[in-house]
Amino acid sequence: MMSQLNKPKNKINKVFIILLIVIISILLITATTLAILVYKGKETAIAGNAVDPAIIVPEGYEIDSDTQTSEFYIYHDGKKYKYNDKVTTILFAGIDKHTDEHKEGVFGTAGQADTIIVMALNTETGKYKLMAVSRDTMVDVNVFNRDGEYTGTEKKQLCLAYAYCDGKEESCENLKRSVSRVFFGIPVNSYAAVDLDVIPILNDQVGGVTVTVPEDLTSSDPAFKAGSTVTLNGKQAETFVRKRDIHGDENQNNLRMERQKIFLTSFIQQTLKLTKEDKTTPLKMYKSIYDYLVTDIDVSMITYYTSIFLKTGFSSEDNMMKVPGKTVGGEKYAEYYTDNEEFFKIILDTYYTEVK
Repeated sequence: MMSQLNKPKNKINKVFIILLIVIISILLITATTLAILVYKGKETAIAGNAVDPAIIVPEGYEIDSDTQTSEFYIYHDGKKYKYNDKVTTILFAGIDKHTDEHKEGVFGTAGQADTIIVMALNTETGKYKLMAVSRDTMVDVNVFNRDGEYTGTEKKQLCLAYAYCDGKEESCENLKRSVSRVFFGIPVNSYAAVDLDVIPILNDQVGGVTVTVPEDLTSSDPAFKAGSTVTLNGKQAETFVRKRDIHGDENQNNLRMERQKIFLTSFIQQTLKLTKEDKTTPLKMYKSIYDYLVTDIDVSMITYYTSIFLKTGFSSEDNMMKVPGKTVGGEKYAEYYTDNEEFFKIILDTYYTEVK
């Protein structure tokens, strides 16, 4: 009688054990998959890291490179600095056109890179720095005609590097090339360029980005009074980060860059909060903007970057800076000239390690 009663109980125990094994196996597979993605992402992030040996450094600095080992050194004030190839550089660009405004295959119609932000991320320590680069930065830009033929290099606004190509990978590569020149030959490892369509999509995915308006913008939106706190809807988000008085003085883009910093800081914090609740949040965002995105950042790299920021947190308020320089009125447009001596100190601190 007892053995008859025990049989169903044994079956239940066996089913429970099997289910438990299946669950543990799934968790182990998931953890292993994430670990593989993180490892692959890290390796991809720093692939091909080497400084352009032809760079020109400010007076008082000397360079020395070893072509056999690809090691690169800077000498200054009796100190020696070695280039840290574990720092990856990611270029983020916001293009001033909607996706349906691009003309497929026609060079020169791609739009301009209105927002340019460079992230330097140390893959060993997780430390990072965000550097906002003025669209008006004067730099050597590779120029192409409408047939896509290279015609030479000219000193132009950085934003035009994107416009001279196809609005896709070639535009991003051309922008990378000019950004690297601004950054004293530091290689740009990866990029992500988005059209205007992305702003309201991402804004609404985090429930609306909350910002404090730094200047009076009521001419664009009655809610944008200086000092007011606003949770932006999609349309407001585009206005907030894009608005610039083209008839105003040469500092209009600097004011806009400050607003972009405010928006980005709040957006990142809200995204991290959602990601802590749901680890797939970055991938969901990636999927939602895929049709408006040009990037060479893959899933493994997104997983890797997410793993870093979940561990270290992300405070762009403390780690975001503007590339130092000065805006002047050009013949037609504003021109921004980088303070090379001041900026190179930042480059040295970010990308190099002192050799004792």
